[in-house]
Amino acid sequence: MASEQDMILFRVEDSVGIITLNRPEKLNAVSWELAEELSQLLISLRFNDEVRTILIHGAGRAFCAGGDVDFISGDSDRPMPGTSDPSRPIPRSQRKTPGGPFFEVARQLIYVDKPVIAAIHGPAVGAGLAYSLACDRRFGDTTTKMAAIFTNIGVAPDCGMSYFLPRIVGLPNALMMVETAQIFEAERCKELGLLDELVEEGKAYDAALDYAKSLAGRASVAIDMSRRMIHMSAQGATLEDILDYEGIAGVIVASTNDAREGTAAFMEKRKPEYKGN
Repeated sequence: MASEQDMILFRVEDSVGIITLNRPEKLNAVSWELAEELSQLLISLRFNDEVRTILIHGAGRAFCAGGDVDFISGDSDRPMPGTSDPSRPIPRSQRKTPGGPFFEVARQLIYVDKPVIAAIHGPAVGAGLAYSLACDRRFGDTTTKMAAIFTNIGVAPDCGMSYFLPRIVGLPNALMMVETAQIFEAERCKELGLLDELVEEGKAYDAALDYAKSLAGRASVAIDMSRRMIHMSAQGATLEDILDYEGIAGVIVASTNDAREGTAAFMEKRKPEYKGN
């Protein structure tokens, strides 16, 4: 059994690093401490060659119910710029980046440089929605509910929501979602593109894990470099930037053992056996 301090659980199964948000009594709402732990774990996983793919899901009845209300309201031990008593001392680093590790999680979900798959059940709202949108693919079940819920409590989107949401659902739908803060049921989430795969109740984790394992069994350096180039394009790289980087990445990937195995297997008409290097 996990102790009360285990806000994040982590294990590796068949080269998949499985991250469990573990505050079920709070519907896995993100506290400052949880965000710090999660962002540091993601940073470490970038350099963990045992892990080729990452799966993130929530314990209990939810994926993630957003930011912890105690922190957002300014009533927690950690002051929140804008809502806490102005006389409370605020760390210098937090004055420069008020969201601190909350924002760092969104950054590291991209910079971990490996595919990240989300298995979603129950609520994925606010920061929980933002984090799921930063993942490469989202598997949900029929209990899934998603919302850019920020304006319902009088705050603005954060944790990368304004970046990820219009890229996934399009500008008009993104505007509708942040302006109305509507909560959408699973079928509508699939229609909007918030979910990539919709499975029956209780099956999102298994489906996401199967997909993550399938990626982990492929040529992971090629996959990671390909992922990096797609994100470069989404972040505004020009065609010339991408062509140059594709040339560089092509040489890097071609030098891997998996590239030699892949081409040999193709010529020999057999299934390749990739080792991830």
